[in-house]
Amino acid sequence: MAIEDAYELAYREAVRALEQQRAVASELQSRSGMLLAAASIAVSFGRESVGAVRPLAWLAVLCFVLLSLCVLAVIWPHGDRAFSTDPQTLLASHLASGEPDGTALSADLIARIARYHRVNARRLEQMSSSFRIGACLLAIQMLLTLIAATVTV
Repeated sequence: MAIEDAYELAYREAVRALEQQRAVASELQSRSGMLLAAASIAVSFGRESVGAVRPLAWLAVLCFVLLSLCVLAVIWPHGDRAFSTDPQTLLASHLASGEPDGTALSADLIARIARYHRVNARRLEQMSSSFRIGACLLAIQMLLTLIAATVTV
């Protein structure tokens, strides 16, 4: 395998990994929005039944507030996430160092994408954790609503 082919393969794989991360982030954000919508519906339906049992009402509201914070943690834009690199900046840095070398340029590009991938992976793990906590809070909120409905009936 020629060195150019190896760089091309590494570059394609790095770009594919970033695209996969972008899809995961987008999916988590979309699912978080649905989680918040479900929690809002649960709050509106459970208002009458939970209202009769004060401690359960406050716990359900607390779950909703905490779930909302979890959703915000997922959907809030973060400046440290990157799914692409600025080619002009990359090229300018290599032109400033003298005569640009294609192999060095490729290696630098792959290294930048790898750094982005590591930063994104940490951020995606935080987003996933927030989503899981939010999903658990939704389950607790719904359980509290069901318990309150059976107590008041």
